Amino acid sequence: FFSQCITALRTSSHCGLYADRIPTEIMKTTLLSIYSILYYAATVTSFCPSYLPQQQRPLSFTSPSPQPIKSALYVVTEEDVLALVEEAEDLWAKAYEARKAANELSEKAEAIGKDAEVSTTDATEALKQSISLEKVADATTAQNLSLDLGNVLEKAVMAQEEADEIEVRAEKALAASEAALEQHLIDFPENA
Repeated sequence: FFSQCITALRTSSHCGLYADRIPTEIMKTTLLSIYSILYYAATVTSFCPSYLPQQQRPLSFTSPSPQPIKSALYVVTEEDVLALVEEAEDLWAKAYEARKAANELSEKAEAIGKDAEVSTTDATEALKQSISLEKVADATTAQNLSLDLGNVLEKAVMAQEEADEIEVRAEKALAASEAALEQHLIDFPENA
């Protein structure tokens, strides 16, 4: 940085004829002094605005609202921790039930899918030979099984998404209960 400044000073036409005769060490010292003065001036004005007369203003510790500011100290009690642990346990139980329901729907969809495949294959083969009222009824049954499969698959996907959402909430609740326990042990070290 300083070498660039010195080069700029020596090549500048504003410095006159003597810029190239000033020793480099003196230029460095002068530039460092100017830089330090500017730095300290900027620091003082940034952190101590009351030093500048045009920026003087009284400090006020009162609230701008008509109501006084209230501060409170909160500690995490054992009851708080237990409530958070119970909430996490409830969410994990709901997540388990939702996952179980999603799995049951998936198994049901698989069974309906197999039945629909067999029914569709049988109906297609039967309709290739000849068309009768009984064969049309078989084709309608196969079609209904395919529609049922679509409905069950949709419900299974929704149940899976619900289970995922509940698991995310359960993870957050578990993390909150663990953080509350840590804070409780800080607030009440005698319980450790």
